[in-house]
Amino acid sequence: MKLNNENIKIVESFVQHCMKELQIKKDVNLVLVEKKQDAQVSAGSYNPENGEIRVIVKNRAIADCLRTIAHELTHQKQNETIKVFPDTDEELQPYEDEANIESGKLVRFWGRKHKEIYNDIK
Repeated sequence: MKLNNENIKIVESFVQHCMKELQIKKDVNLVLVEKKQDAQVSAGSYNPENGEIRVIVKNRAIADCLRTIAHELTHQKQNETIKVFPDTDEELQPYEDEANIESGKLVRFWGRKHKEIYNDIK
């Protein structure tokens, strides 16, 4: 995904949609990253300490980036609800499963009205 004005507007509109659908009350601190950090092991991350969401966008389709954004926004909603995330992978898995399900639904239904998110898929 290229960080141009058109794509930034798509991301902003999608984030607003997700915040409404997920009923997120806190502000979103979304950082779109073009270069992977050495320690980063996935396409996105959510920091429950400061609410920062980081999403790698380079060499990825817009729809894929939006799905990662929705996944991390679901974690923000979970953080507003449960306050403390578990420490172990086993205890975290239900939250990851929920984020995977919600992000897929958010992109699928929003994408039906905003087909431009699939324009860069060849």
